Amino acid sequence: MKDELALEIRNLSAGYEGEVVIENVDLVIRHGEFFGLIGPNGGGKSTLLKTILGLIPPYSGTVRIYGEGPVNGRKYIGYVPQYAQFDRDFPITVKHVVLMGRRRFKGNRPFYSRKDLEAVRDSLEKVNMLDHIDDHIAALSGGQKQRVFIARALSTEPRMMLLDEPTASVDARMEESIYKLLTELNDDMTIVLVTHDIGIISSHVSSLACMNRHLFDGGTDGSLINQEMLEEAYQCPVELIAHGVPHRVLPPHEHGN
Repeated sequence: MKDELALEIRNLSAGYEGEVVIENVDLVIRHGEFFGLIGPNGGGKSTLLKTILGLIPPYSGTVRIYGEGPVNGRKYIGYVPQYAQFDRDFPITVKHVVLMGRRRFKGNRPFYSRKDLEAVRDSLEKVNMLDHIDDHIAALSGGQKQRVFIARALSTEPRMMLLDEPTASVDARMEESIYKLLTELNDDMTIVLVTHDIGIISSHVSSLACMNRHLFDGGTDGSLINQEMLEEAYQCPVELIAHGVPHRVLPPHEHGN
């Protein structure tokens, strides 16, 4: 249902230990959108995701996920965190990493069901990693690991995926392949992706916004993202050059200016 509200945020302020990190945020995302959120490091992007997930309580405002609050509504969400690291010496396979996503379905059972194992295989197949199901997670490349973490989120049977900087540790070729994968997944679910990379994201998303304490609406396909908005959001001079994929966004500038 394209008109169904996947995420509705009204007048949201949140932060840590009394310090406000995001303030007066209003955001509506409809089911089936591919929403991109850009902004500088420390601008509150990850804080917004954590508030949506119910990991930190808001100071004010509301969050509704398919009509429910964060605690109940997060069952609709598959989450890929910014840093998902494993000790290289920890003996865990790809299969068991993805099985972590099935824990809420497992309940008090001492073992995973056939349905859980089928969900793992289906999720790995969707991200083209089924051939690696028995591999040690530490043996994979950065891009392969990221696909496994996406598979883990898919195994939760989400209606919406939240991804925090999913291409931060991969090369340009793998970055493009991950965006292509997310575009394919968007056929079946809502995608909310956070990144600081302005260059490539605008060619993949259906709507875009910029976050730096406040939310700056970028409109459909980022059509409202312009030099003035980015200068206000990034608090520095901006030179926006776009021929196909943008080549230069931030010119040299003095720190603190």
